[in-house]
Amino acid sequence: MSPGPYDRCVLTPDDFEAAGVYDPASPNASSRLELLNWLVEQGFTIEQMAATRRGQGLDALSGGDILIVPGPLRTRAEAVERSGLSPDRLDAYATAFGLTPLGFSPPGEIGITDAEADVFASMGAIGDATGLFSEAEVLSLLRVLGSSLGRIADTALSLFLTDVESPHRQSGGAELPLTKKVFEAVSLLDGFMPTLDPMFRRLLLQAIERTRRATIGPVERLQYRYAVGFVDLVGFTAISGLMSSTELSSFLRDFEGRAYDAVNTAGARVVKLIGDEVMFVATNADAACRAAEALMSGFDSDGEGSGVVLPRGGIAFGEMLVRGGDYYGSVVNLAARLTDQAVPGELLVTEELADAATRCTFEPAGRRVMKGFAEPVPVRSLVSTAPN
Repeated sequence: MSPGPYDRCVLTPDDFEAAGVYDPASPNASSRLELLNWLVEQGFTIEQMAATRRGQGLDALSGGDILIVPGPLRTRAEAVERSGLSPDRLDAYATAFGLTPLGFSPPGEIGITDAEADVFASMGAIGDATGLFSEAEVLSLLRVLGSSLGRIADTALSLFLTDVESPHRQSGGAELPLTKKVFEAVSLLDGFMPTLDPMFRRLLLQAIERTRRATIGPVERLQYRYAVGFVDLVGFTAISGLMSSTELSSFLRDFEGRAYDAVNTAGARVVKLIGDEVMFVATNADAACRAAEALMSGFDSDGEGSGVVLPRGGIAFGEMLVRGGDYYGSVVNLAARLTDQAVPGELLVTEELADAATRCTFEPAGRRVMKGFAEPVPVRSLVSTAPN
């Protein structure tokens, strides 16, 4: 870290006050001073503290900001020179990845580190050097990467906030001990992504094998044949309004955990969770039914009381467009419409799904008129599934 005009053997409270990171009249003045002196001992300059302060305010959490994204943060012109990309291309990559200015970015700039510029250069080379992928496809990959990594970041932060920061603050803990916990958590990032390489390779091969099973023919590589299903919770909106934030967070955590475990165990894959709704796909109809049945088990079913949520679901089977890790087309829309039509505790499926399932029992459920479909759709209701 480069020295600044405030750097010397001892910084006084007046120095911190002049930089806008310390208020001697604040109730937590002594705790803040302890935090600031400790940050100086770690090698942080007062300019860096002030730059963080210009963002969302210096506190126990923001003390680790510069460790998470070690600078310096370059200007757009510097990042262009470093990456070798054109200015417009650099801007497009930064937008696709979802980069926004940080609290200590150069004024009016996103602020891109040398390491980030190198990533952009590597992504550009995917298309330029090999000629395998168009620029549009590279941007599509960047958007998915940014969205996926952003969700991982949100989840990691939420874990820290709920399990570490919140209990610390509720107990009246001082800023410095919390900052030390922040630094300890940030240190876990070192080498984190390389350790995931074996798991990414495993999941990639699983995706390849799943795609092979769902392939329609020797040429088609946009449309694939899958069973797609949705399960949502009737009554969730009402019950969530009665919950505290802590209770709601715990409920959603348990529901998400159940969703992933149930679907994965059944041999299907969770595509996404949208509030209280789970979307999943499977390469065969039986796995989709097992996944839905597992998702729908374990909830209250007596229909009494304000604390009851009841699941319902729909599954369809057929050809659909697969792109960016998501699934599109009339078959997907049909599965979603079936979910809307199902009564609590019911799982509706299309005849195509029922005919493809060899280890499930169904009963007729009539013909349903659904938005977006010209003719009434004959459907069946799942009765039971046999073990795999």
